[in-house]
Amino acid sequence: MDIKTRLIDYEGSRAYQTRMGYFRNNKYYPYEDSEGFLTVGFGHKVLQGDNFNNGITEVEALHLLDKDIALAESQLSKLNLIIPKDWQDFMIIMIFQLGLSGTMKFKKMIQALRDANYTEAVKQAKDSLWYRQTPNRVNAMIAQLTNK
Repeated sequence: MDIKTRLIDYEGSRAYQTRMGYFRNNKYYPYEDSEGFLTVGFGHKVLQGDNFNNGITEVEALHLLDKDIALAESQLSKLNLIIPKDWQDFMIIMIFQLGLSGTMKFKKMIQALRDANYTEAVKQAKDSLWYRQTPNRVNAMIAQLTNK
Protein backbone atom coordinates (compact mmCIF):
# COMPACT_ATOMS: atom_id res chain seq x y z
CA MET A 1 0.00 0.00 0.00
CA ASP A 2 1.40 3.42 -0.89
CA ILE A 3 1.85 6.22 1.66
CA LYS A 4 -1.16 8.20 0.44
CA THR A 5 -3.51 5.22 0.76
CA ARG A 6 -2.11 4.36 4.18
CA LEU A 7 -2.55 7.92 5.44
CA ILE A 8 -6.14 8.06 4.19
CA ASP A 9 -6.74 4.84 6.12
CA TYR A 10 -4.97 6.09 9.28
CA GLU A 11 -6.50 9.58 9.19
CA GLY A 12 -10.02 8.45 8.36
CA SER A 13 -11.56 7.41 5.07
CA ARG A 14 -14.55 9.21 3.63
CA ALA A 15 -16.83 6.49 5.06
CA TYR A 16 -15.33 6.93 8.54
CA GLN A 17 -15.53 10.72 8.36
CA THR A 18 -19.15 10.47 7.19
CA ARG A 19 -19.97 8.35 10.26
CA MET A 20 -18.22 10.89 12.49
CA GLY A 21 -19.98 13.85 10.83
CA TYR A 22 -16.78 15.39 9.43
CA PHE A 23 -17.81 14.64 5.83
CA ARG A 24 -21.24 15.91 4.87
CA ASN A 25 -22.82 17.61 1.86
CA ASN A 26 -19.89 16.32 -0.24
CA LYS A 27 -17.33 18.27 1.79
CA TYR A 28 -14.82 17.63 4.56
CA TYR A 29 -15.22 19.93 7.56
CA PRO A 30 -12.70 20.78 10.30
CA TYR A 31 -12.66 18.67 13.45
CA GLU A 32 -10.45 18.37 16.52
CA ASP A 33 -8.02 15.47 16.39
CA SER A 34 -7.19 13.30 19.41
CA GLU A 35 -4.73 15.93 20.62
CA GLY A 36 -7.18 18.82 20.22
CA PHE A 37 -5.66 20.25 17.03
CA LEU A 38 -8.07 21.50 14.39
CA THR A 39 -7.73 19.20 11.39
CA VAL A 40 -9.42 18.90 7.99
CA GLY A 41 -9.53 16.31 5.23
CA PHE A 42 -7.01 13.54 5.66
CA GLY A 43 -5.07 14.78 8.68
CA HIS A 44 -4.19 18.28 7.48
CA LYS A 45 -3.48 20.43 10.53
CA VAL A 46 -5.34 23.73 10.21
CA LEU A 47 -2.83 26.53 10.69
CA GLN A 48 -3.41 30.05 11.92
CA GLY A 49 -4.93 32.06 9.10
CA ASP A 50 -6.41 29.00 7.36
CA ASN A 51 -10.18 29.05 6.97
CA PHE A 52 -11.88 25.79 6.13
CA ASN A 53 -15.19 26.59 7.87
CA ASN A 54 -17.09 26.12 4.60
CA GLY A 55 -15.52 22.70 4.12
CA ILE A 56 -13.30 21.40 1.34
CA THR A 57 -13.98 19.06 -1.55
CA GLU A 58 -12.44 15.61 -1.98
CA VAL A 59 -10.10 17.05 -4.64
CA GLU A 60 -8.98 19.81 -2.26
CA ALA A 61 -8.51 17.29 0.58
CA LEU A 62 -6.36 15.07 -1.64
CA HIS A 63 -4.35 18.09 -2.83
CA LEU A 64 -3.63 19.08 0.80
CA LEU A 65 -2.61 15.49 1.54
CA ASP A 66 -0.20 15.49 -1.43
CA LYS A 67 1.36 18.74 -0.20
CA ASP A 68 1.66 17.41 3.36
CA ILE A 69 3.30 14.19 2.15
CA ALA A 70 5.76 16.18 0.01
CA LEU A 71 6.63 18.32 3.04
CA ALA A 72 7.20 15.22 5.21
CA GLU A 73 9.38 13.67 2.48
CA SER A 74 11.44 16.86 2.32
CA GLN A 75 11.80 16.98 6.09
CA LEU A 76 12.93 13.35 6.22
CA SER A 77 16.03 14.32 4.25
CA LYS A 78 17.03 16.63 7.13
CA LEU A 79 17.54 13.55 9.33
CA ASN A 80 20.33 12.32 7.00
CA LEU A 81 19.23 8.71 7.27
CA ILE A 82 20.23 6.03 4.80
CA ILE A 83 17.39 3.56 5.31
CA PRO A 84 15.44 1.06 3.23
CA LYS A 85 12.18 2.08 1.51
CA ASP A 86 9.94 0.50 4.16
CA TRP A 87 11.59 2.63 6.85
CA GLN A 88 11.50 5.72 4.63
CA ASP A 89 7.73 5.28 4.38
CA PHE A 90 7.49 4.70 8.14
CA MET A 91 9.43 7.88 8.87
CA ILE A 92 7.44 9.96 6.36
CA ILE A 93 4.19 8.88 8.03
CA MET A 94 5.70 9.56 11.45
CA ILE A 95 6.79 13.06 10.38
CA PHE A 96 3.33 13.63 8.86
CA GLN A 97 1.76 12.85 12.23
CA LEU A 98 4.30 14.28 14.71
CA GLY A 99 6.08 16.90 12.64
CA LEU A 100 9.85 16.99 12.20
CA SER A 101 10.48 18.41 15.67
CA GLY A 102 8.35 15.69 17.30
CA THR A 103 10.09 12.98 15.28
CA MET A 104 13.54 14.33 16.18
CA LYS A 105 12.79 13.62 19.86
CA PHE A 106 13.11 9.90 19.03
CA LYS A 107 16.89 10.06 19.37
CA LYS A 108 17.38 6.38 20.26
CA MET A 109 15.16 5.24 17.40
CA ILE A 110 16.97 7.48 14.92
CA GLN A 111 20.33 6.19 16.16
CA ALA A 112 19.10 2.60 15.80
CA LEU A 113 18.14 3.39 12.20
CA ARG A 114 21.60 4.88 11.57
CA ASP A 115 23.05 1.63 12.96
CA ALA A 116 20.65 -0.44 10.78
CA ASN A 117 19.36 -2.00 14.01
CA TYR A 118 15.73 -2.23 12.92
CA THR A 119 14.65 -4.42 15.85
CA GLU A 120 15.83 -1.72 18.25
CA ALA A 121 14.16 0.99 16.14
CA VAL A 122 10.82 -0.82 16.47
CA LYS A 123 11.40 -1.22 20.21
CA GLN A 124 12.06 2.52 20.55
CA ALA A 125 8.96 3.41 18.52
CA LYS A 126 6.87 1.29 20.88
CA ASP A 127 8.50 2.73 24.01
CA SER A 128 6.89 6.13 23.54
CA LEU A 129 3.97 8.37 24.34
CA TRP A 130 3.24 8.32 20.59
CA TYR A 131 2.69 4.56 20.76
CA ARG A 132 0.58 4.82 23.90
CA GLN A 133 -1.61 7.49 22.27
CA THR A 134 -1.99 5.81 18.86
CA PRO A 135 -1.13 2.11 19.27
CA ASN A 136 -3.32 0.91 16.40
CA ARG A 137 -1.64 3.25 13.92
CA VAL A 138 1.90 2.49 15.08
CA ASN A 139 1.21 -1.26 15.09
CA ALA A 140 -0.19 -0.99 11.54
CA MET A 141 2.91 0.96 10.49
CA ILE A 142 5.18 -1.67 12.06
CA ALA A 143 3.22 -4.45 10.32
CA GLN A 144 4.13 -2.86 6.95
CA LEU A 145 7.87 -3.04 7.72
CA THR A 146 9.92 -5.79 6.11
CA ASN A 147 13.12 -4.81 7.96
CA LYS A 148 12.41 -5.36 11.65
